[in-house]
Amino acid sequence: MSDLYTLLAFLTAVVVLVLLIARFKVHPVATLFIVVMGLGLVLGMGGTATVELVMEGFGSTLAKVGLLVIFGCVLGKMLELSGAATKITETALRMFAEKRVPWAIALASTVLGIPLIADTAVVMLIPIVSALAYRTGFSMMRLGPILYIGAYVMTSVIPPGPGPLASASLLEVSMGEAILYGLMVGVPGVLVATLYLSRIKTYVPPKPEFVEHLVGAGGPSSGGSGEGPDDTTPGSKVGLFGALLPILAPIVLIVFASLAGPALPEGSWITGTVLFVGEPTVALFLACLLALPLFRGRWRDKETLNDLFESGLRIAAMPLALTGVGGALATIIRETGVAESVAGGIEGIGLSPILIPFLIAAAVCTITGSNILGVMTSAAIMQPLLPSLDLSPLAVYLACATGAQIMKHANSSGFWVTTTLSNMTVGQGIRSIGVASVLSGVTGFVVLYVMHATGLV
Repeated sequence: MSDLYTLLAFLTAVVVLVLLIARFKVHPVATLFIVVMGLGLVLGMGGTATVELVMEGFGSTLAKVGLLVIFGCVLGKMLELSGAATKITETALRMFAEKRVPWAIALASTVLGIPLIADTAVVMLIPIVSALAYRTGFSMMRLGPILYIGAYVMTSVIPPGPGPLASASLLEVSMGEAILYGLMVGVPGVLVATLYLSRIKTYVPPKPEFVEHLVGAGGPSSGGSGEGPDDTTPGSKVGLFGALLPILAPIVLIVFASLAGPALPEGSWITGTVLFVGEPTVALFLACLLALPLFRGRWRDKETLNDLFESGLRIAAMPLALTGVGGALATIIRETGVAESVAGGIEGIGLSPILIPFLIAAAVCTITGSNILGVMTSAAIMQPLLPSLDLSPLAVYLACATGAQIMKHANSSGFWVTTTLSNMTVGQGIRSIGVASVLSGVTGFVVLYVMHATGLV
């Protein structure tokens, strides 16, 4: 079987994958399964061998990442329902002067984007942001997209977001490195996108249903306090330390274990303890336990201990299925010689290898509308190519994460949630959310490219 045939089969599989999801609206899990099976058959693996490889790749991938995704989704649900996310947002708003409100929202969104999916952050906090827009006179074309973009970038670049979790697992990148370096490429992206959004001149008022309780109680002001809602909001009974602890504790544990573990004496109880609590699955489960006090007396109730966990499991089902089938795709690519053919084609056209995962992730996200699918699919495609392209797994992980931010438009649920709840038209949404997502992804990739060129990754 010639290299040209193998390469054409692979490229055709990628095109079919994108078309089935974007054009024919086939579910991504079914689409990935069809593509994986078809690729194995076309490349001569045979029916039985293809099924065996698919099952092997699916099982081994879920064994690595399954509990991580589940505990990450449960943690996000706990922070949402306890009022912790609202508390963090209100505190950020009180830290900034009124004219700096967009940056306060960006800070809160960036912190909340670590455990929460961006769509959820917008749905939860848009009433607060709308009330702020009404009181301060800021345009919702600024504040709504800023609320979205911080969480969107974090969901794309660092665990426990389901896309980064799956990508890091597929590429065998340690969670400590994924978090540290993900922040290094993600934060500059948020800053540049927020700077762009904060300079938008078009005025869009908040939706009336979010501000009708404020009419007659003091309209748009030119010198208000810049504070968020009053003490009747869900987050008013949650302390800031308690709200931040479940978010920051697993990050500190994982990063500390990753950095300090190798330097500690081998075989000591201290080393064993650090490595145990810093193991990502354990760290995320501990974070869920740390979130229980946020519910105060309700933490013993069935709704908290059982029903809330089931809500997290329902959220985790889709990422888990995608991750497993993505692992099967990586196995098929590795076992059929596709990796060598693709690597040879890249070398032949003289394209810098670091651009490949970035462009694949950008294409998948732009066409399908899903950053999670973008980062996971590109990681699954790139994992078997690593030995041939002379790229570190960390560099590929970061390239997938930055590329998967490009770009949000009318085929994305997050785009529609933010656009409609911010009272914007589709055109205004593309000018704000669409452009901001391109800026965040390109900025992150530029940072990555510099780090790659200097040998940092």
